[in-house]
Amino acid sequence: MDRSTLKLKELTDAILTQMDASGFMESTRGFYTTLFNKLCRMAKERGDQYYTIELGQAFINDQSHVIPQNTERYHHERSVAYKRCIKFIESYLETGVVDWSPAQRCAAFPIKSDEFRTCFSKFLAEMEERKLKPNTIEGYRRFTYYFIEYLEGKGYKFLIDIKSGDVVAFIAVICKERYQTTSLGSHMSGLKLFLSMFRETEPFLLDIPEHLPKKRDILKVYSDDEYNRIIAHLEKADGLSFRNKAITILAMNTGLRAVDICAIRLQDIDWEHNIIHITQRKTGRAYDIPLTEAIGNVIVDYLLNERPASNQDFVFLRSIAPYGPLMSHTGIRNILFNVVNDSDVEANGRSYGTRITRHSVASRMLRNGVPFPVISEALGHGNKNSVMIYITTDDVKLAGCTLPLPRGGVYHG
Repeated sequence: MDRSTLKLKELTDAILTQMDASGFMESTRGFYTTLFNKLCRMAKERGDQYYTIELGQAFINDQSHVIPQNTERYHHERSVAYKRCIKFIESYLETGVVDWSPAQRCAAFPIKSDEFRTCFSKFLAEMEERKLKPNTIEGYRRFTYYFIEYLEGKGYKFLIDIKSGDVVAFIAVICKERYQTTSLGSHMSGLKLFLSMFRETEPFLLDIPEHLPKKRDILKVYSDDEYNRIIAHLEKADGLSFRNKAITILAMNTGLRAVDICAIRLQDIDWEHNIIHITQRKTGRAYDIPLTEAIGNVIVDYLLNERPASNQDFVFLRSIAPYGPLMSHTGIRNILFNVVNDSDVEANGRSYGTRITRHSVASRMLRNGVPFPVISEALGHGNKNSVMIYITTDDVKLAGCTLPLPRGGVYHG
């Protein structure tokens, strides 16, 4: 039989018949049936009745597997499945037998961007020149290829298109969807090598942590919707004290630990320059956080209208005599518990307190593509690698945009 005379639907049906004979699970067959049907619809829209190389490449390049497109969420496994569909067809046309082996993604399916393809070839040549072991080369090649696929999924064609935040967003997503943080270390060396080879990407080496964390329990952070509901509750809750509003906004927006919120003194607030001086009780490290309008207004409301008269210079005092400073963990936890509970945000197994708000701030910055060094500075970490613990928090989405560094390098989000 001349297989080249088969119409596309006949061709895909023949492949599915071989899939049945090979003992594939029904769910797998159904998955590829759906993709083959999509290929047939694309062919019909193009006016094609038969398979062509051009049709196959158009199917591979189709971006409808990036779901949803407005967030540029990258589904790697779906991308690979599109390529496997075409591999099935081409192997069957060539030999009459479908090649079910895993696709050699880097070799079998060329990179779309001419510049990325050239850079990737130079990267492969560099690894050969360094006489790296074959397994090392394969691991580096695969991981770096995923990075390029991710960039092309964002519509990039040139190295100059890469922005601050793209590398950290890729690490977060690949960790979430394919690699454990504990296995990233060996692969990250390949990405470092690739970035170091080109003038446009060398600055992004600073976004890669030097050390990766051990496996940690996943912490369920507040989603953007939950964060907005808590803030909305603070704005309309007439019976809530100014002190508790200020403490909650500080915790939700800055990621300060309970002990550091309680330790803020009146002289630590620089109203002229809109900053708050913090000295961490845990590490002794001094750093500044932005005094945003939202934080400043509610602190002013508390100082002018509610704070009891006292010779204590701590900003936040007990609401009943004796008017001393708050007891850090217990007092702050109870405040956050009441606010979150009244906001109709479900606990979902989460504990209350500043550990969850601190992780939530970091996770929100990660989802917005903020680089590791900026998150480290904003949370008062002396070591940027400490931020890697936040990759194991809640779902991490790709960055649709990146945030510029504000004055002083401190994130004002």
